[in-house]
Amino acid sequence: MNVFGKDSFYICGVKAIMREIAKRHRSYSPPLNLCIYVTAGMDLAEMFSYLTQHPPHNYAIFISPDRYFSILKRLYPDLTILCLSERLAVSELRQALTVMETLQAQNAAVSDTQNLFKFTRAEQQIMRLTLRGYSIDEIASMRSVSPSTVSVQRSGLMKRTGTKSIQELCVLYSSGALNSAT
Repeated sequence: MNVFGKDSFYICGVKAIMREIAKRHRSYSPPLNLCIYVTAGMDLAEMFSYLTQHPPHNYAIFISPDRYFSILKRLYPDLTILCLSERLAVSELRQALTVMETLQAQNAAVSDTQNLFKFTRAEQQIMRLTLRGYSIDEIASMRSVSPSTVSVQRSGLMKRTGTKSIQELCVLYSSGALNSAT
């Protein structure tokens, strides 16, 4: 686990909680592949500069002012992220780490299953955004392509997988049988 930010006192406290949790779970749990960003005391430009230098990977927790939550979620639509208020209690951080640990374990179990179909990264992105409830127009805007491109890609996925509806495709994708990149 990596902790990034400029407030060294805050970061020291976060690391202490993480060490405490790691000691309790060391015997039965793999370490989290997680980045924690403490953006307390940063303005938006400084935060973006910092995130460019230390980009998050698959899982991230942002301890940030509430007003930045929607920006962070739109900035990283493909990541599993939690946004926590900079006024969070120790129990809330422990709970967030537990949630991320559970999500990482579930996703690892899904990726361990044999994949029946190979999806490209673009196809995976379309599926994840579809599962999150975004429309074809919204997905197209996020991916900087036309809505007809997204529609054609989703239709191609349905044909390749033998599904007859977007809901059926989403269920199949969510089951873990489809989400491997080529």
